[in-house]
Amino acid sequence: MTKPNVLLIMTDQQRPDTLGFRGQTPCRTPNIDRLANEGVSFDRAITPCPLCLPSRASLFTGLYPTQNDMMSNQDGYLTSCEMLDHFRGAGYQINYAGKWHMGEGNIGDFTDNHAGDSTPIYSQWCRDQGLIDGWMFNDPATRTTRTPSMSIPKVHCQDLPVNKTNEAYVTDFALQMIRDRDPEKPIFQVVSYNGPHPPFMIPEPYFSMYDPKDVPLPGNFGPQTGEHNVNKTSYYRQLFLDHGEDFDAWRASYAVYWGFVTMIDDMVGRVIDVMEEQGLLDNTIVVYTSDHGENLGSHGLWQKMVPYDESIRVPLIMRYPPAIEGQSSTDMPASLIDVAPTLAALCDLENHDAWPGRDLMGGDWSDPDNPASFAMQRPIGDWMNVTDWRMIELQRFKYVWYRDQGGELFDLENDPAEIRNLIERDEHQSRLTAMRNELNEFLEQTSDPLLASWRADFNAI
Repeated sequence: MTKPNVLLIMTDQQRPDTLGFRGQTPCRTPNIDRLANEGVSFDRAITPCPLCLPSRASLFTGLYPTQNDMMSNQDGYLTSCEMLDHFRGAGYQINYAGKWHMGEGNIGDFTDNHAGDSTPIYSQWCRDQGLIDGWMFNDPATRTTRTPSMSIPKVHCQDLPVNKTNEAYVTDFALQMIRDRDPEKPIFQVVSYNGPHPPFMIPEPYFSMYDPKDVPLPGNFGPQTGEHNVNKTSYYRQLFLDHGEDFDAWRASYAVYWGFVTMIDDMVGRVIDVMEEQGLLDNTIVVYTSDHGENLGSHGLWQKMVPYDESIRVPLIMRYPPAIEGQSSTDMPASLIDVAPTLAALCDLENHDAWPGRDLMGGDWSDPDNPASFAMQRPIGDWMNVTDWRMIELQRFKYVWYRDQGGELFDLENDPAEIRNLIERDEHQSRLTAMRNELNEFLEQTSDPLLASWRADFNAI
């Protein structure tokens, strides 16, 4: 029997509440909705690290960032890519279109074909056609004057045809790869978009697609009473305050963010159409996900890199009619760590011995409480004014340990906005002890570099 193809579509910094079928926001995503309606949505999926490079490296290696030593956005360099190598060794043609962000010059070591991963080449491509530089990160209007310079929540309408945007550029490469594939091999096709990561600079009609007046005030918008000190000192609190504590200043940021997602959804529709045109879709496992979320002012923070749900939750949808019943959704815990073993199992490949994740198809979708999920973060510079953290989510509770700065405990069932820190409450001490014990076991099993610091804090409690 011919092995199934794999189509992995990945966005950057997309919150799950942007998925139309979830009905949480006005954002429309009919093509992604189709994948969910014909497959399964893992509604409580998380990233193991809410930062681009570590998250992507975890997905493509099947290992936690502390295991593959890929905790840094600046100097991380992938030297092994267990998932792609595993499929390549099984006879798959590995095609990669779009954002790589796991080291400069190494993508060719793990793929048969790649394109669209160089932003300078894209910028020059735009200039060669007499267009503005479509790479929005190069526009100073979208960046803070603080040091380091980073994108800000301001929105700008991009004077660029939709078919010349970076999203269309990446999509065109993907379509070419699909059409030019080796017909004698199954394909593992990656389509990796740079959006909806800010800056929020997109062209019409997407820029004005959603009315800022329709953006509701989140229950956890802005700094929270009794919040952890790490939020108060964060560089991203400064960027939040720069934009303003008045939510009206943020409404356009949400609306254009949604428009960005809908633009990507239209690109996803183009990919699906060509897969059907080529007669491949029925024998293709389609995965749709993102590397992490976006705070958008929740908890008085901008961007990501925190353990709150707005930052660590990701879309995770899988479609494969021969093995997955359509119109399914599950609250079973899931992580990007689980993608590699799940795809291997669906393609009848042996599991990689080093992978700590699990085959999601072999789990109990009716059990929303087990197993535990883990996430982590290391500051990417002293300028962030924050500390390392490790997180465990178990049975609808979340515990976060901040190195040398205490912790947080949230009841996600009754406090989904994560406003009430229960860590000092007497009635939760036995649960807290159990979660700390399980986190301790995880840190030991993964040889976490902060194990000594954790033990010092853990034993002092």
